[in-house]
Amino acid sequence: MHKTLLQSLFSEHKIAYTIVDHNLTVLDYGGNPTVFVNTNDIPVSLQVMDLIPELNGCEDILQDILNGMLPRFQLENINRTLPNEEIYYLNVVVLPYITITDGNSPQLLIVLTDTTTVTQVQQILTQQRNELSLLKHSLNDANQRLEYILQYYVPREVSKALMDEKITPKLGGGEREITTLFADLRDYTSISEKQTPNETIEMLHICLDIATSAIAEAGGVIVNYMGDAVMAIFNAPNEQPDHARRAVRAGLTLQAMTANYREQSRGAIPLHFGIGINTGVALVGNIGAQWYHQYTAVGDTINVASRICSYARANEVLIGVNTYNYVQNFVTANILPPLKFKGKSQEMTVYHVTALNDDTFIGTLKNN
Repeated sequence: MHKTLLQSLFSEHKIAYTIVDHNLTVLDYGGNPTVFVNTNDIPVSLQVMDLIPELNGCEDILQDILNGMLPRFQLENINRTLPNEEIYYLNVVVLPYITITDGNSPQLLIVLTDTTTVTQVQQILTQQRNELSLLKHSLNDANQRLEYILQYYVPREVSKALMDEKITPKLGGGEREITTLFADLRDYTSISEKQTPNETIEMLHICLDIATSAIAEAGGVIVNYMGDAVMAIFNAPNEQPDHARRAVRAGLTLQAMTANYREQSRGAIPLHFGIGINTGVALVGNIGAQWYHQYTAVGDTINVASRICSYARANEVLIGVNTYNYVQNFVTANILPPLKFKGKSQEMTVYHVTALNDDTFIGTLKNN
């Protein structure tokens, strides 16, 4: 009964065993014979190395186990090829079977287990882990490259919001209060007609770099380059409770940096900006066509900011009344005569800002 049960278990789990004497001769075997060879006819009285060729070269180790110098020996994931070219795997464990007592000769019990299924699963899992690791590495490289590319074509704050899924890449947006800044290079047309195309591009690089640096320093987001002009917004995509003050600071910083550039590049073409700023509710989000989106803001607030900019003379920072209401306690400003804007039924009140009080950064720029 027990022998039959054991044989069933050996066959089910593809386990075989053999007992060898001190001469490494097979004395007995049992279990599933296909683990040894693909036949049920295994001769007795043969050397164990002929039965299990993987033990060739291990004779000294087997003798150490026979002599009680080693407790066991194991070979894992031995692979063999069947006549049909299929590969199967074995584990071989060698144990002392009878200790040296009462004159008995030492013997070895060698157990063979077919681990093909387990090994194949492990190989598949290892391959999948390797593939996932390569995929992760590839995705990390792609993300880094995407971030690198995005920062040159999309405002940094917008690209980060896109990567963090705070902004979805689809058309549409939402209304929110923002402060919009327009900065336009004065006398661009007359200057550029005296320059070569390369000289004009170099001039644009300089003035746009100054504008970008000033706006970024104040936490603004440039949403559009329009030839010799830039459009920036504050309080989007990230919330900025002091967005109006930030925009005014950006405008004054830009003028101070431009003045420094003129001072340091005497003899070069003088650069002068006119700046207009306005605060109000606008639609902010992705605007464009089905296959091309641009993160920007639209609405009357933006139109008014653009009109204010068009009235600003070289080196001036003009702000609308809504912006002034936010920053009046922090700036030095002069009210201008009411202006009539195209498309507006009523005249608009505009202020000329000359200083942002207690701002040491701008003061330092002006003193350099």
